[in-house]
Amino acid sequence: MSESVRNLLRNYLMLIVFIIAVVLVIIGQKNIGPSGLGLMLLGLALLIGLLWFYNRKFK
Repeated sequence: MSESVRNLLRNYLMLIVFIIAVVLVIIGQKNIGPSGLGLMLLGLALLIGLLWFYNRKFK
């Protein structure tokens, strides 16, 4: 697999994870209670994980 294809697949995967994380935060905001809080925290953890993964190469 060439480097450009690998970068493209990684970017698409990061985009999919970003969309899932934002949807989790939005759905969690609509649910009141521990389940909503859990969904929002999971979405936040995914977003922080994406930030860590992106910034890892700029250390």
